[in-house]
Amino acid sequence: MNNLRSLNSLRLSEIDTLAFAGGGNRCWWQGGALTHLLSRGMSLPRQLVGTSAGAAVATSCVTADPEFALNACIDLYATNQSIFNWTALSRGKFQFAHQHIYPAWIESFLNPKTFSALEKSGTKIKVGVTRPAPWLGMAGSVAFGTLAYLIDKHIWHSIHPRLPKLFGLRQAFIDLDQCSTVSDAHSVLCAAAAAPPILQSRFVSNFRAIDGGYTDNAPIHKQDQDEQRRTLVLLTRNYPNLPQMFNWRGRNYWQPSKRVPVSTWDCTTHTTVRDAFDLGKMDAIKALDTGILKIA
Repeated sequence: MNNLRSLNSLRLSEIDTLAFAGGGNRCWWQGGALTHLLSRGMSLPRQLVGTSAGAAVATSCVTADPEFALNACIDLYATNQSIFNWTALSRGKFQFAHQHIYPAWIESFLNPKTFSALEKSGTKIKVGVTRPAPWLGMAGSVAFGTLAYLIDKHIWHSIHPRLPKLFGLRQAFIDLDQCSTVSDAHSVLCAAAAAPPILQSRFVSNFRAIDGGYTDNAPIHKQDQDEQRRTLVLLTRNYPNLPQMFNWRGRNYWQPSKRVPVSTWDCTTHTTVRDAFDLGKMDAIKALDTGILKIA
């Protein structure tokens, strides 16, 4: 990767934008890291950007806290024994547990009691979603988006892929704090994680949207050089050949110290979300102790 350099030190007080990559349960690494940093006096920056479960973890930082959201997730998973409802299949229906667990989880930290926190907070939240390619339609966009994801993951190892855009998929950003109702905000967060048929697409901002990860799993809106310099991207995938913290093309990136120990899509009682969360906390502790990250 050209223009990449390892970072020896980064001051969180100089960060204006914190970006949360998607990754399903891997996003609990972000939750663990933020829980520790906030407990050590870090203030949330002016803007949070995210997609998929990363957008939800970002939202929990404003409306409740990531550890509260983690415990709600564990409680929901504890009551679920299977990802797929095989009984429903006999009736010709595809039913995944995510279809009721994910909205219920969002409800745990974004509800009528906490919704006002979005308006009162000095931190704005931008949620990345994908607009399907008109010539592919919804089914084709999901198929080609998945293909592009697999190529980037297993062959090119891209952080910000270009292939989905060549297929006509486009990323859009929605300001969560501009939603007029809690129901609208729910729809935006669910749309940002919608991967049919596991989670169905949602109609938001006058178009039907799917998971923002189909276009870019680590979404960043257009920025000038100064905005890039003040951005920290929290990845959820480990890239063994890259430093744990690095600057690339003007932006700062922080990745897990190793593969996050959790299944991306599992949502059963056996899912090791606590392990993913704990890895994030340990990485944050080490980053502060070694001086790679500084609060002020």
